[in-house]
Amino acid sequence: METVVNSYDMHPEVGQVSRELVVLSLLHTAELEIDALGHIWRTGKRRGVSKRVPGTSVVTPCQRVRAEYQHKQGYLLVRVMVRGKRVAALAHRVVWTHFNGDIPDGMTINHRNGVKEDNRPANLELATMSEQRLHATRVLGVAHWDCRGQNHPKTHLCDDDVRQIRRLRSQGMRPVDIAKRYNMNPRSISSICNKITWKHIQ
Repeated sequence: METVVNSYDMHPEVGQVSRELVVLSLLHTAELEIDALGHIWRTGKRRGVSKRVPGTSVVTPCQRVRAEYQHKQGYLLVRVMVRGKRVAALAHRVVWTHFNGDIPDGMTINHRNGVKEDNRPANLELATMSEQRLHATRVLGVAHWDCRGQNHPKTHLCDDDVRQIRRLRSQGMRPVDIAKRYNMNPRSISSICNKITWKHIQ
């Protein structure tokens, strides 16, 4: 059975919180589903514009498959297409928000058992960055917890992505075009290429 829903309305510069809200909005249109174990499933596909109601789209059921994939950092990401733009959000942040509400400013989501792909609600907790570092050293036995670059819980890039971004820029690709490829702000791309950020990556 198909469902008629409003077309997407997304700001062109999608930040981390906005990306999570875009993914969460697909729960209401039956395109995604989150189960009790924190697994995110794709349950429907949006298929263009509805002929019956202008300004709306049609969502039809599809085969139920996992919607996450594992990033090189070990975290699970959910990737969706919105108006031709690829939107990726960290699955553990989406799961937390779905079950518990908004993530307060200055807080991150910590995995209690240290297993990054274990997004069961009981395994997720709010933590500051300093609390995450303490948890890593005292509970998980990590000798040194480095939150730079790809280890930072708020980034969706990995070290290889940064090298590729700099390589594309050195080959003449404009920051705005690189930004579209990685769904980022052009200013952030320029900061990476000028080594204002990700300085530790050569």
